[in-house]
Amino acid sequence: MTHIYLPHGSLTKEELRKERRREANRKCAQRKRKREQEAFQELEGSVAKLRTEVQLLHEELTRLHKENKELDEENNSIQEEISKMHGMKLSAKFVISSAVDEV
Repeated sequence: MTHIYLPHGSLTKEELRKERRREANRKCAQRKRKREQEAFQELEGSVAKLRTEVQLLHEELTRLHKENKELDEENNSIQEEISKMHGMKLSAKFVISSAVDEV
């Protein structure tokens, strides 16, 4: 807390009132700067948390892309296997049908 030590006899009432007002304004400005600094620090903390969250989400997205690619490859492999089995089934039907026709 800042105190102003002025001999009151040398100031008029108006000057004293103005000086008190200036001191009140200084204190108000100081409190405002403190609130702004605290708000800024809070925002900095939020930014840090959000950057961490973005990094984690990016890592998860990368992992999911990789997993999706692996599942696509597995799906394609299974589809090829099904196609081959379906082809074998048709071939077997043809062989059986031909054998029955010969009898």
